[in-house]
Amino acid sequence: MKNISSNTIENLPEILCITSYPPRECGITTYSQDLIMALKNKFEKSFKVSICALKLEEEKQAHSKEVQYILESDNKIAYLEMAQKINKNETIQMILIQHEFELFKHYEDDFIYFLQQLNKPITIVFHTVLPKPNEALKKLVISIDDVVEFIIVMNQTCAKILTTDYGVTTAKISVIAHGTHLVEHLEKDVFKKKYNIAGRKVLATFGLVINRPIPN
Repeated sequence: MKNISSNTIENLPEILCITSYPPRECGITTYSQDLIMALKNKFEKSFKVSICALKLEEEKQAHSKEVQYILESDNKIAYLEMAQKINKNETIQMILIQHEFELFKHYEDDFIYFLQQLNKPITIVFHTVLPKPNEALKKLVISIDDVVEFIIVMNQTCAKILTTDYGVTTAKISVIAHGTHLVEHLEKDVFKKKYNIAGRKVLATFGLVINRPIPN
């Protein structure tokens, strides 16, 4: 296999992924780390992937060298400063945002303003899509929809909720399944015995049911 010269790599277009990232521990962190690794392995000759990690002002953990940007999500000034940095970087051709409402809690307006200031096409991944939204939540999602080029969700149910409850156009939505780590397969009876449920039927669901506050 031919090696890619450093000069060629430098000239590749760049996708900036804005997301929770290690050392922060959460589901989106794990998801993003896996996704970025897969993109780099599969498309290393086509584009670069850079990382803008989300953190709070009080978080002191050091990020690895692969994190090029850090956005303090509870710092109003940081949103504008980060938008200016991104806009000045001509190699960045697209923004990919991993979105969860809790990540921008109490700073939703600043997040929307940040999106509006960016001069790059934006794709956003909704990790949570809530049905039957109140007016504040609906307004928030519509404001995001007004700015971004594409919206990614994890399943068809979320796609339907976006179209029926929020008025997002179907053409703007892509469904990409979440995926999971490959693990060694074991017989289900082994696990049933381990957890003292041998002989019973077990039902499983996708996702979590979380009692989370909805933006007012």
